[in-house]
Amino acid sequence: MNRVTAVLLLVVACFGHDDQRYDDDEAIALFADHLVPDANPSESYPFFDLAFCRPPSMVYKTQTLGEVLGGSRKVYYTNYKLHFKSNVPTTELCTLNLTPEDIAAFNESILHFWHFSMYFDEIPLKAYIGEYDQKGNVYLFTNHDFNFTYNRDRVIEAQIFTSPAHRVKLTPGESMKVRFTYSAQWSDTFVQFEDRTSSNPKEIFVEEIEIQWFSIINSFILVVLLTGFLAFITSRHLKKDFQRYDNEEPDETGWKLIHADVFRFPSHPSLFCSILGCGVQLLLIFVFMLTLSVVGVFYAHGRGTMYASIIVIYSLTAIASGYTSGSFYKKLGGEQWVHNVLLTCGLFVLPVFIIWSVLNSIAWAKGSTSALPAGTVFALFALFLLVAFPLTLAGAIFGKHTGDSLNAPCRTKQVPRQIPLAPWWRAPAYHIAVAGFLPFSAIYVELYYVYMSLWGHQLFTPYSVLFLVFGILLLVTACITVSLTYLQLSIEDHNWWWRSILSGGATGFFMYAYSFYYWVDESHMYGLLQLSFYFGYMLVICYAVFLMLGTVGFFASLSFVKQIYGSIKID
Repeated sequence: MNRVTAVLLLVVACFGHDDQRYDDDEAIALFADHLVPDANPSESYPFFDLAFCRPPSMVYKTQTLGEVLGGSRKVYYTNYKLHFKSNVPTTELCTLNLTPEDIAAFNESILHFWHFSMYFDEIPLKAYIGEYDQKGNVYLFTNHDFNFTYNRDRVIEAQIFTSPAHRVKLTPGESMKVRFTYSAQWSDTFVQFEDRTSSNPKEIFVEEIEIQWFSIINSFILVVLLTGFLAFITSRHLKKDFQRYDNEEPDETGWKLIHADVFRFPSHPSLFCSILGCGVQLLLIFVFMLTLSVVGVFYAHGRGTMYASIIVIYSLTAIASGYTSGSFYKKLGGEQWVHNVLLTCGLFVLPVFIIWSVLNSIAWAKGSTSALPAGTVFALFALFLLVAFPLTLAGAIFGKHTGDSLNAPCRTKQVPRQIPLAPWWRAPAYHIAVAGFLPFSAIYVELYYVYMSLWGHQLFTPYSVLFLVFGILLLVTACITVSLTYLQLSIEDHNWWWRSILSGGATGFFMYAYSFYYWVDESHMYGLLQLSFYFGYMLVICYAVFLMLGTVGFFASLSFVKQIYGSIKID
């Protein structure tokens, strides 16, 4: 009989999920999702890893890609009999004989502030498993009180409450019998279904970050002043250079002297062009994601949807990656086209795949729902092989046939000019460090909020601020890279191609260094699984930032170099 009830609830819930309209006394399914420690948001475990009342049969809900990527594994929790507009008095859910092992598992989860997740009509319900007092006594909550509101035939608000009045003390090493209960209360509301998201802030179990607007504004003003000052100094030096070169001084010095070498193609052109292709693709992903967030496409608490969107946008923008890499490879006179396409496809994906494989293996060994199921993995592989790779190939072919030459304003000699020795403080390492520090200083205040949102239970919802900060980051990166490229050319060093990419992308190194500071000083993350996820995926994010900003830095420098050498008279 219980299995028949489970099947009926499954059918009802499937139809209810489509329109979310219910008749009076219609059964609504409750889904048990997962368990998450407060300090480790990426570490999630199946709900029934702890000795809760199990349903007669484990029927899993069909979920979207975003839900699976977010670690969700929803199970139809048929033990709860919840019907639309039907109040439920305190009712027994089940009575369990907890073994010492069950009590030890509950004890550890409560001491580490684990909370569970349920879903009712797609509304998340989250609450702690138990609590402990100052004496070290650990208590398990045994009753769940549900409060629901409705408007006509729709569920508007759902809340779950636990109470110290319904708890039992856990004694390690002993067995005990525990009776679990629940109740439900329904009430009417005037809130419309379209506005119900804002009516459920308590059950999201996260809070919006209290933004320090003064710090953000102060950071913006400082960056604008520094960038303006840098641009002013560079423009003044350029003006003096143009005046000196226009006077046709007999002894040429500075960047004009290396006009025959400044457009000499870089070494490893295939790798160079692949970086540019991946950088353009990642730039488009950042722009699209921020734009969609600003216009309100994403639900603030639906991180899984954002993860899925990133994957889909990455696959669709692969054509831009292939085109950029292929067209620029043609400018550099490349001939190994197959190698270039394969390198462009794998330059970002392959390191990400290696890191993901290690992290997924750790999650699988720990029994975490953060490990992707085999079906999802095959689907992602199919998406890459059937969409991303063909689009990259098509973009590269189109770039090969439509791309033009570099159109350099100066001819390049066959024999490269020897680069004079530079002072120690103009060494490439110092050059790159300075190039990364200024853009990082432009975003470090906002970066703190982003880290809190990514690796905590708080949300940074003003996406318009993020969009503005992202624009400032691109502007500062372009300005500092151009200025340092000018200083490099001024000491007659014509190897600026690779230096501009490393300088532009140096912010990624500072971001990863900041990750260690955030872990030590700001977070409470612990354990192999959470720390491997944190440092592994932050490495992926910082690598993406390096490729993106490196591309921005190079194209800004290329435009600058073309402009200044096209503005002088060269014999």
